[in-house]
Amino acid sequence: MSNVVSWIPKPNNRIVMIEVLDENDRSEFGSERANEAIAWFARNPLGKRVVVTNWFADDEDAAPIGESVDVTALVLAGMAEGRGRIGE
Repeated sequence: MSNVVSWIPKPNNRIVMIEVLDENDRSEFGSERANEAIAWFARNPLGKRVVVTNWFADDEDAAPIGESVDVTALVLAGMAEGRGRIGE
């Protein structure tokens, strides 16, 4: 098994980035911290999307690994659930 090629980078070289995209799919805000990205999104969610992307990063470069995952519906559901629980 010593000659098997690894296609998945080591975990210490991976970054999970949460981005808020505008209505033209341009990045408005990005962070490795979900709470920061969600707070940015919550300020004005109209027409915006929240996506999660796994990145490979080294000292010189960064490149996405696979497709971004759109989690906007999940974030909106969590926000609605949280609002319903305030004051209970």
